[in-house]
Amino acid sequence: MKITWDIIWEAHPEVFIAQNWIECTEDKKKANRLPAQYSYFMGGETTLRAGIVASSSILREEDFLLAGVLWGNRLSNGAKTIIYYVAPDFSAAFLKSINKIGGSISARAVYWREKLTPSLYLIPEERQNMRQRYSIGEERPDWKRWGQGLNPVARQHLMIVNRFFTELSKRRIRTEFKPQHIAFFWGNFEIAEVRRTGKKFELSSRVKWLKDQDLCIKWQKLGWVDASGSLNSEFCGTIYCILDYLETLESERNLRTQDLLSLWLHQGDGVLKSLWGSSWSWPWLPKERSESSVLELEQWHFFQGNGQLSVVCPIFERPLLKASKSIILSSVLNSSFLLENVKDEFGNLLAWDGRVHWLTTHGMEDELRRWYCWLKNSDDFPIWTLPENWKEKGIYELNSRGPLFN
Repeated sequence: MKITWDIIWEAHPEVFIAQNWIECTEDKKKANRLPAQYSYFMGGETTLRAGIVASSSILREEDFLLAGVLWGNRLSNGAKTIIYYVAPDFSAAFLKSINKIGGSISARAVYWREKLTPSLYLIPEERQNMRQRYSIGEERPDWKRWGQGLNPVARQHLMIVNRFFTELSKRRIRTEFKPQHIAFFWGNFEIAEVRRTGKKFELSSRVKWLKDQDLCIKWQKLGWVDASGSLNSEFCGTIYCILDYLETLESERNLRTQDLLSLWLHQGDGVLKSLWGSSWSWPWLPKERSESSVLELEQWHFFQGNGQLSVVCPIFERPLLKASKSIILSSVLNSSFLLENVKDEFGNLLAWDGRVHWLTTHGMEDELRRWYCWLKNSDDFPIWTLPENWKEKGIYELNSRGPLFN
């Protein structure tokens, strides 16, 4: 059933600075490339314009955030414009994010409660910018903590697994701990895992990403500690074969863009190290399955150097939407305890300056810079572009890109 938004607006004239709202037609939505799932209204005068973006439910807040600034940009044409976001509910991170909108556009949030009278409630601006702290996520275990529930023999064998993969760090293997398993990655590719089974564990290779079914069957191997106190040779040989295969893909330039970049960012050498320091592992896990933001933040890249923590968000597709999502996630970081009292490997405190570095290519930087027209402080989201030949030559430089008007 279609919601009669125009009747709702008429019944609540005190909420908005304008009246006599005009709805954006479906044809105009398409012409202006606005997300089709929302309703858009315009009002106001020549010198002060107003717009509404409304939805009966929000599946993805980044879509909703972007829809509002796109609509505001369409209405503004340089004039001062207020955009009202109307929905049944908003996350604290979303409210903090719309407070970052600036330039010619400002944003307000309005609760819509269908079964209440009145049904619209303007959220005070001070609440949109309310400084609060909340706890999401829990500390990721290390080898010792992960093995505490195992029997003594299994704990001893786990340290042998640890030594084997630690020796492979020179081949760019990294380790990620989860509550029930330990994963071993080469870039984005998981090549092995340790999975808890009661007070014991199982060690196995992981090649689900392989398209070659024959190789997939051939390289599915279990690992165990033999009588000599070493991992069985068949498992070790398989891991070496998998690494040889992946390194060949890299040398022959057959890795996908995101996989190659992830490999180099996790390695964190060269210009990355000179700019931001060493790669730093994301140390938290979500406490509950609903904490998707913790999982999404884990996909970013973090660096530490000289007491500074730097946050890097790669953007290589749908730049406006990815930037919108990163703005909301930066509010999650800013409003949570996740980056308070974080330390480097030597136990020294790391400070985050609140910035999220957008890392992209020359083909997408101009789209990203459009966000600079809609933010109060564009310095919070510096843009860095890779050299055009980075896939062949590596990340030997990064170019910093300022706003369009610079």
